[in-house]
Amino acid sequence: MREHRAKQEDAGITRRLIAYLLDWYIGGLATAFPISAVSMRLYGTVKNQQIMEFPSPWGAAAGFLALACAAMYYWGVPVLVWKGQTLGKRWLGLKIQSVDGGELSPGRMAARQVLGVMIVEGAVVTASTIWHQLLTMAVGINFVAPLMYLGMGVSLISSLLVLFKGHRAIHDYLGGSRVICLKPSKNK
Repeated sequence: MREHRAKQEDAGITRRLIAYLLDWYIGGLATAFPISAVSMRLYGTVKNQQIMEFPSPWGAAAGFLALACAAMYYWGVPVLVWKGQTLGKRWLGLKIQSVDGGELSPGRMAARQVLGVMIVEGAVVTASTIWHQLLTMAVGINFVAPLMYLGMGVSLISSLLVLFKGHRAIHDYLGGSRVICLKPSKNK
């Protein structure tokens, strides 16, 4: 395994950032789709994306469906469709793998993508706002702003970690993963 890893190049910051931006956009669309459908049913427009403003039980239903769609994009696609790749990573020639060079298990992919990206680094994807709103709806205490600011801080720290050798963010440490470049740079 170590020999296999030595031949693989860690993904560079620029490609990883572009892949992240593509995935952020596509994941946001996937997350917003069920909320837009419920908004259209309730109000005749897709403009209302605040599930806390939807009448009960529509807000919770839209929120849970949105989280399911986000999980299918961020976890399902790299586990079930393209092993180790979201659409953004596939387009940029990147792949999520285990730190030892093997394929990431579904459980470790869930730790990376759902726990790490959607929950811990709670400012980097649309799904984070949805679970903040669902938590607020469930307990009656507004967690949206505090969790958003906490997520921004964690996301900043995670972004800084990517600048160091190995280019691993917090979600990579949680999932025991790294992102490699399938198409090595020609500048070496």
